[in-house]
Amino acid sequence: MPGADIKNIVIIGGSYSALGSALAWSQAPLPSHRLIIIEQKSHFQYVYAFPRAAVKTGFEESLFVPYGGLFGGDDRLGQVVRAKATAVKANTVELDREVPGFGRSISFTHLIYAAGTTIPAPGHFDAYDKQAGIECLKFYQGLIEQSQKPLIIGGGAVGIELAAEIKDYYPEKEVTLIHSRDYYLPAYKHSLSQMTYNMLKNTLKVRQIRGDRVHIPEGGFPHEVKPIVVTTKNGKTIETDLAITCIGMTPNSNLMATFSECTLHPKTKFIQVKPTLQIRDERYPHIYAVGDVIEHKDVKTGHYAWNQSVAALQNIINEITSGAPPAPYVSKDIPLIKLALGDKKAVTQTNSLGPLITLGSWIVGRSVPDDLYANFAWLWLKATPNVPDNVER
Repeated sequence: MPGADIKNIVIIGGSYSALGSALAWSQAPLPSHRLIIIEQKSHFQYVYAFPRAAVKTGFEESLFVPYGGLFGGDDRLGQVVRAKATAVKANTVELDREVPGFGRSISFTHLIYAAGTTIPAPGHFDAYDKQAGIECLKFYQGLIEQSQKPLIIGGGAVGIELAAEIKDYYPEKEVTLIHSRDYYLPAYKHSLSQMTYNMLKNTLKVRQIRGDRVHIPEGGFPHEVKPIVVTTKNGKTIETDLAITCIGMTPNSNLMATFSECTLHPKTKFIQVKPTLQIRDERYPHIYAVGDVIEHKDVKTGHYAWNQSVAALQNIINEITSGAPPAPYVSKDIPLIKLALGDKKAVTQTNSLGPLITLGSWIVGRSVPDDLYANFAWLWLKATPNVPDNVER
């Protein structure tokens, strides 16, 4: 067991931000501190592949990766604590349960708030263990299999991928994708939108409606297959038997709202940070926020969440070791993406060849594995099927 004098750097949230920091910390830990990740899910959830796994069966298990190997079993280096953070204080995080070695709270010298965002299913599920997550994916597989005229509402990455996966796996179904803008993915080059549109239209035969919005009933559409007529703001009617909503991103900033309300953007409720990624509250220079939960120009992807977290951790390490002031986070400001549009079909925006370009070629699609790179998550977490789950500890 770690000595009583060991101090904690705490991360709230166990997604890409936490993985980036954990891997960086494992390379160069400090003897005075350990890294504690507070996460209520039993497994890391590889959500990038959820749109495909909501349609096709056979690889769901690979999308839920145990945390047990992340620090190699060395509690002196770090731990993943399975609990829900219920409150943030100046130097402690309160928990929803008793955790051996910590009790109902964990003290810290520094905190990285990386609680992420919530988006609608099937891009994200409120499932906190592996079996529940797999059951959620299978539930959507069943709905989609039964449906003949699925309607996907929202042309962000999840909506586009879901529409493409359905039409690719079930070419006989009448799949409609409706999007409020006249083009897709505005953070990226316009050519990516055009390539995506053309592939959905010409290769997959997905019906696309852009520049229009659906009237969503109070409480949303039912999670069942039955004939309904959906109306749009421009006066269109769409006959469907399954409406899946893929719009809306809500920041998980409620703990910060209670702790430091001035930190939240008054309209979006995302957390406002300084250029150094410290929260905008002069009382708490030792608290940082990173990833999708912050108000920032970076595109909200795991890639950027990872980079931000590593930068925040480096600032913390520099302060602890030398008292150095935190350095501004320097974003590469290069929006990169690869959209899988069914089996062996994809579009990408990449700088791997030098300049930032978009591609939708045969080579791009053939480079995408069936599990959408889930094997990388197993490598990051140093996981094998027999590694312990993130049990309560």
